[in-house]
Amino acid sequence: MGKSLVDSLVVKGVEYVFPDRIHETFLDTTSGFLTAQLRGLSKNGKWLNNTGNIVQYDIKNQKVLWSKKIAYQSSNLQQFSKTMIYTVANKSYCLDINTGNELWEVKNNIYFVDPINNIGVGYKFKSSTGYSNELEGIDLKNGNVLWKRDLNREYGWNDVFYTNDSTLIVVAAGLHSINIKTGKGWDYNTITGKKDYTGTVAANAVGVGLGLLTGTFVMSTGHDLVRDLVSNTLTDSSSIYLASKEQLVKIDKQSGETIWKFPFSNDLTSKSTIFMNDSVIFMLNKGMAFMGYRQLDFGKPFFAAFDRQNGKQKFLSLINVKDEPILSYQIQNGEIFLIFKNRISKYSMETGNLIAEKDFPKDNFGELKYFVGNQVFITNQNGDLISLQQSDSTKVFVFTSQGKTLSIDSELNISKTLEYADLGIYYLRAKNFKFIAKDKKTLIVNNKGKRIAEINATSNAFMIGNSLYDTQDKSFITIDLSEMMKNE
Repeated sequence: MGKSLVDSLVVKGVEYVFPDRIHETFLDTTSGFLTAQLRGLSKNGKWLNNTGNIVQYDIKNQKVLWSKKIAYQSSNLQQFSKTMIYTVANKSYCLDINTGNELWEVKNNIYFVDPINNIGVGYKFKSSTGYSNELEGIDLKNGNVLWKRDLNREYGWNDVFYTNDSTLIVVAAGLHSINIKTGKGWDYNTITGKKDYTGTVAANAVGVGLGLLTGTFVMSTGHDLVRDLVSNTLTDSSSIYLASKEQLVKIDKQSGETIWKFPFSNDLTSKSTIFMNDSVIFMLNKGMAFMGYRQLDFGKPFFAAFDRQNGKQKFLSLINVKDEPILSYQIQNGEIFLIFKNRISKYSMETGNLIAEKDFPKDNFGELKYFVGNQVFITNQNGDLISLQQSDSTKVFVFTSQGKTLSIDSELNISKTLEYADLGIYYLRAKNFKFIAKDKKTLIVNNKGKRIAEINATSNAFMIGNSLYDTQDKSFITIDLSEMMKNE
């Protein structure tokens, strides 16, 4: 499975081979049960099959406990410790992890689970009208309904997060606090979508990840709905900040009261990103939204700043690009760099003024994609692995559709071009070790970037205790790193 680069000892592991490609896994280390969702590919290898199998495997005793067919387009499986929730169409079932038998069922599509309180949350299904806006809290021990609450699902859920052990905030056409045990809480309603949009869908429309809650289970309720006209949330000790199609607000975390709001003119905003420092909330309006999974141009790109205490606008700079959304941003030395498909712009974070911009012709570079983060590593002159950003803090690094990474200086000139093969992805930290993937190999390095070991593992690998686990095609692999951890 690999070797130590310090003393040439062989790193050993165990490979479990399943009859088809492994789509997802869940490992419960207390029981030693591995749940593998198998999902093969079409004959040409381009498409995922719609059907597959769930296989429950006992690693300790090396035997299959049970298997069950699954239709991926209408079903999903969620696991949290010893709780297994299997949702098919409009019903959710709790499965016995030892046998796969159904313990209970509810007419509800559970798509969020609080594993500590053992409560599931989802929308009730009514035979006459389909899914309602009636959110239910369900006791996962027995399937009993603990509470009910109306919560608009028209534009789907954008996010969900905790503010304390028992309080959830759901971002869905606004902000909604939910006590997970009682269902009670406040509501702040705002507009995060638009109906009957007739504009053209972007030609390069692609399927995109929706963050925490993905797939058909949180889709907006109609194909003619434009969604995601909303930002991420920011929180501090007492407040939550959110931008929507309608306005930017600061909300009291406890009461749900609006502390301040800044309204936007109609058809200006779109999907956006907000970030802050001690005194200012910055907003980057991207100029795009989604209809279903398709990306479309929407609103106008802009960069704005607001006083964090009172919401007063410091500046709002419209960005003069037609039908070109902001793809990525990076902040450096009080300036913000913005990437468009074939252009990079730089703005002052103090005044909002444009400092510089430059075109990057597609024929030369492909399309620009995003700024490279600090998880990308390269080998320096000493043979040690360091973060690309750390290698030259005066540059920003841009990834392109041709697989190249451009090193860009403060004047927006290209100082050098890096090939994809030169880069590694830092995906895991354990004790004093970093795990950096290159293709299907992982280099393990210490805090100084010195190479300690090389193992056969991808960037999907994860650690529990001193064991590394990875999935590669039909194989689930476990690698014992306890000797290496002990020696360093």
